[in-house]
Formats: sequence, C-alpha cells, structure tokens
Amino acid sequence: MLTADLVRVKRKGQTLQVRPLDARQRARALAIAEGLCSVLEAGVGGSREDLEDAFSAVEVGAADRRVGDGLRKLLLDRCTFEMREGVDPPTARAAVFAAAAAARRTLGPDDAFDREAVLAAVAPTLDLTPEALDDALYADLKSAHRLVEVKPIGPARLVDAYDRAQAQAVLLRAVQVTVEADFADAGAARTFFQKLKFLRLLFRIEATEGGTYRIELDGPFSLFQASTKYGLQLALMLPALEGAARFALRAEVRWGKDRTPLIFEHEGGGDAAEALEAAPLADDVAQLVERFKALDTPWRVRRSTRVLTLPGVGVCVPDLVFSHTEREERAYLEVMGFWSRDAVWRRVELVEAGLSERIVFAVSSRLRVSEAVLDDDLPGELYVYKGVMNARAIAERLGS
Repeated sequence: MLTADLVRVKRKGQTLQVRPLDARQRARALAIAEGLCSVLEAGVGGSREDLEDAFSAVEVGAADRRVGDGLRKLLLDRCTFEMREGVDPPTARAAVFAAAAAARRTLGPDDAFDREAVLAAVAPTLDLTPEALDDALYADLKSAHRLVEVKPIGPARLVDAYDRAQAQAVLLRAVQVTVEADFADAGAARTFFQKLKFLRLLFRIEATEGGTYRIELDGPFSLFQASTKYGLQLALMLPALEGAARFALRAEVRWGKDRTPLIFEHEGGGDAAEALEAAPLADDVAQLVERFKALDTPWRVRRSTRVLTLPGVGVCVPDLVFSHTEREERAYLEVMGFWSRDAVWRRVELVEAGLSERIVFAVSSRLRVSEAVLDDDLPGELYVYKGVMNARAIAERLGS
C-alpha cells in the first residue's frame, strides 16, 4: 500500500484528484519497473539491506522519483522476509562479546585485537562455522532479514497496480465512501457484497429499479477512533470493485497534515484481470459453521447465497443460512462484527420496516447493544456474544 507522500495528487477547489500516468510517464515507469523487477528476482535469498541497495541503483530520473519510490514500495509489500534460522542472535552476541572482552584483557599494549580468532573460538560452542556465527550476530536486525518469497508480478501489472494504489492510499483517509455500481449479473453483485463482508466493512446497500446498486461505506475516519486496520480493509475493496461492469466512487476524505475536508472521485470497471472471485468465509464464521455441524440439532447450516432486499429501505447480506431437516423452514445469520453500533441500528430498522425473512444478527458485546431492542414478534433478533460466537447459543435461538 502506498503512503500519502508517494501519491501523485493535486487539489482543485474542494476536490482531490489523483494524477494517473500519461503515455510518456507510463513508458518511463515501465522501464523503472523492469529494472526493479529484475533486481527483485535476483535478490531472493539475499538480505533486505542488499535488496534496498540494489533497488537504489536502478536509474530513476528526478521527475519520476515519486513514481519510482512508489513502485519500489509496492514490490516490497509483495516480499516475505525472515530472520535466518539457527542460533538465537542475542545468544550469539552474548557469547561473542564475553569472549571478546576476555581476549582484550589478555592483550599487551602493542597487541592487536583478532576478531576472527574470537569468532573461531566461539563458533564450535554454538555448533556453527565462524562465517555462520558472523552472519548470525545481527540477524535479528530488519536490514539483515533474508528475502525468502515474492508474490510474482510483471512490470506492466506493477505499473497498473501503482495507479490503483494511488486511489487506495486516498481511501485510507476516507470518512464516507459512496459507490454506484453495475454488475454483469446478480451472482457477480452477490460475490462483491460477500467480499465486503469478508473485509468486515461497514456498508449499506440500496438497489435501484434500473439494477444499479448504491453502496455506502463508512471510512476509517468516521470511526470513533480512526483505525489503520479498517482503512487497509477498505482499500482492499477497490480491486474487487474494479471487477464490476461499471462503477463510480465518491469519497469524503481528510487530506494532509491538517486533514482538510476534500472530495475524491474515481471511476472504472470492466477489468477482466480483476474478475470477481468468491471470498472465503471470515475465520470466525467458518469456525462457527464447524462447531454448529458438531451439534445434535435438526438444523443444517451452509453459506448463504442470497441478498435480502427490502425495496426502498435497504439490502442485507447474510453470512449463513440454516435449514430445518423436518419442515420447510429456514433462518439466516449475519455477523455484524465490532466496528460500529450504527450498523446494528440500521439492521434493526430494516427488520422493523418489514424484512420478512427470519434472521439473527450476531453482535459483539463490545458495541454495548441490548438483545431486547427487537420485539419478540418480529422475524429478526440480536445475538450478543463475547469473544467468540457460541454455536449452541445460535441453535437455542433457532429452536427445535
């Protein structure tokens, strides 16, 4: 993910505009990307410091410095660095420093300190060669970590990713995001909504008569305490959105050190490379499914594939559907997470406005919401949980 200082933006009135690469800039960026990708390929197995030095040797003109730094940052984000396995660096340092201190005490006024002799003396006590011991001394420093894995990407896709990453970096500063999107079919729309669920985003969906969806998402700067994690999750929504047939995004952002209120707009869609793929169930939901299947209950659980719509009011995207084995009855579960109480109240309003399907909303106790806010005669109810969701508590709410 790009940091704000790596984004090419300009302000025009009350709007913030990302400056995409023009044809000439893209050609230069592609040449830089080719050099960086070549360096990265050769750097597997080496240290982070060596990789950074090799990156710095790639020729980048002064006018392209920000683009070059951005491409470099995106490549580093695709890298996995690990400390060398073997001896514990603090243990190695303690042994070498103690031996070095002892060796210095035996030196005469004109004697030179022999570092190699100290390493040679200590190495066998740690089952290492002197060379391996030398490498291990500061292996816990970030600069000494070894590049062990890289998520592959070619130069052209890296340049494409830079343009997208600029928009993503702006979304990290969003208060509110509104998207109008068209999808190829209902299945593609549902897949995108499930991606929003997987990312644990706070969103509201309205379906128009023409088939366009209006999606409102809370930004990280709308939360009681701005959350970096939530901002990253919101930014990760953008690649999935680009798989829509068409979209128009408008975001209220707070930009710069003074957090100036500005409007950011971004359009796109139809990116075949970002064709929507089904997101997996969130870990806590998947674990709930496994625990529920282990219970002795007449209910069977599976992932929900429905989008529940109440025209003129809103849309609900359940995570799970429960089907009774002995009668035609089903119920849904939507996990609300812990980001915002407002999202819970919107679900309450949806039920009170006439949502006909039976549904349970699982809400973290951290939101301090009472289960009694929905009347017993309504088809929806709240399940407030602490820590992890309890499968038996869900079964009790479903009944026999």
